[in-house]
Amino acid sequence: MIRVPDPERQTRYRDREATSVPDDAVTAAWIRNESDRLAVENGCWFDVARGAFTVWWIEKYCKLYEGDWAGEPLILRSGNDDLDQQIGDDWYSGGGRALSIERASEYAEWVAAGDSPDWQFECTMRIFGWARDSERWKRQIRRFNAAQVWVPKKQKKTPTEAAWGLYLTCGDGEQGGKVFAGAKDGLQARLQMNHAIAMVDQSPELAIECKTNANESSITHKPTRSKFAPMSSSNKQTEKSKEGLNGSMMIDETHVVDRSFIRRISRMGISRSEPMRCEVSSAGNEPESYGKERQDLGRSVMAGAEPNDRMFVAIYEAPQTLTENQLAEDPVKFGKMANPAWGHTAHEEEFLDDYNESRRTISGFADFLMYRLNIWQQVANAWLTGADWLACGETWHESDYPKREASLGLDLSKTRDMSALTVTLQAKGHIRQKTWLWVTEAYVRANQDKANFKQWAKDGYLAVIPGDTIKQVYIRDQLTELATILKIRCLIFDKTYAQEFTEWCQEEHPQIECVEFGQSSAMMERPIDDFESYVRDHTLRHDNNPCLNWQAGNCEIRESHRGHRILCKPKQGDFRKIDGMVSSVMSAWGATALGIKSSVYNRRGILVI
Repeated sequence: MIRVPDPERQTRYRDREATSVPDDAVTAAWIRNESDRLAVENGCWFDVARGAFTVWWIEKYCKLYEGDWAGEPLILRSGNDDLDQQIGDDWYSGGGRALSIERASEYAEWVAAGDSPDWQFECTMRIFGWARDSERWKRQIRRFNAAQVWVPKKQKKTPTEAAWGLYLTCGDGEQGGKVFAGAKDGLQARLQMNHAIAMVDQSPELAIECKTNANESSITHKPTRSKFAPMSSSNKQTEKSKEGLNGSMMIDETHVVDRSFIRRISRMGISRSEPMRCEVSSAGNEPESYGKERQDLGRSVMAGAEPNDRMFVAIYEAPQTLTENQLAEDPVKFGKMANPAWGHTAHEEEFLDDYNESRRTISGFADFLMYRLNIWQQVANAWLTGADWLACGETWHESDYPKREASLGLDLSKTRDMSALTVTLQAKGHIRQKTWLWVTEAYVRANQDKANFKQWAKDGYLAVIPGDTIKQVYIRDQLTELATILKIRCLIFDKTYAQEFTEWCQEEHPQIECVEFGQSSAMMERPIDDFESYVRDHTLRHDNNPCLNWQAGNCEIRESHRGHRILCKPKQGDFRKIDGMVSSVMSAWGATALGIKSSVYNRRGILVI
């Protein structure tokens, strides 16, 4: 028979007045952040036996099921090989309790000495070991009812979460418990359940006490009538039914889970004494997603800025501001920093091979930062790396190059977007660009808290036009000023809102060839590729306009159905803009691909077949 915590025995060792309750010194050994310190002040403490029991149970009853290790115990790695040994003795009568507590105590001393732990043992002990008194339930209960753990790929996330789910289903002692494996889609949720089912099949004890249902990928623990089943956020047909669920939830890959799903399950478990909503994930590429919002909340909780005794948070990552050059200097250093399972499931040789392969392309490098170093990316399909773009920044003035041939790129707007004019010329072995940006006063007022629009305007990097409509006279004046300094040979423009402007330009500046730039993917792909190469090779020199730098971080790429790449503008209503980057690409194309030889092209524009 599988051991479940006996209520009478638990009451004795959870009671703070009993001799078996850890003292303040023991609790101090498990304090990891300001949130823990505040929790102690609020009456929480660390119960070594409670956490050690969870570790003991998982390692005794959860078995590995793949490859050469199939049938072997799942060891919750601590990072200390001397301690990573299963304690198979019976918990109550065979000395397992004393040995498990001793192991946990030795581990705490090892960590206090400055060693770097793996995450499985560490997080399991902390999530299930902290306790508090409950006036409502008239007994001691777990401190945490929510946990979020952020680790990169190849860190044993899914099997660990499956083991936690099995413990809550079969080992926590709750009668009629409900545990759900949650994920973005049914496939990922079933994958988590398949891990748990395979563990049950490999364990003689669990196989006897549990009934598995292959059709619904569920597990029922017969002695306690508890059930472990999958649930996905993408199943719209069952959205309403999710609102009435009551139990615990194991959410896999939080960074892709829908907000609507979280909203519907946010109150599940409120009638249970010790529910657990556990989220395990790597970083993502949608800064406005629920996952990023959840992690940001977690950071505030860890720092004590957001008081919340009930939320556990662990984040394993390289610095979010890590540059490509910093990583290149010592990739192993940052690999170890972000990967707590370094040397076990993450190995130096494989990590470096992945790094060297990924760094060849911008998108591959962005994926490496996200999946292997747990660094959030700005957009779903990043175009330019921030480090490369900033390395191309260099303040310069057009008056330094009088009468130099130049190309202009123009992207006009009316109300919601910015208008942008970029000048490009070639000098001193570089492609030099400068961009002017305009936005309406009404737009700045409505979005002033979302970006530094007011500061950029104050510093002269962004022109704010009174009212709620872009007035082209401001842009005309800037072009006229440039035409007195430089030899403007062509104006490359997006036709949207441009008819009146180009007619004016042809009349007032007949020497400037007006060339329409089609916004199709077939037209944009080559200019995008060329511009990307200028940035990566640091051939480009932009004028380091902070508003344009912000826009560079907003750029993402999508592919057409024919496989052509195109700049993807943010959705309507999104405060993020990329208009200056569009004008920069067009202007660079005019100065390089056209060679400023406007006579080859007629005023109707470019015919794309």
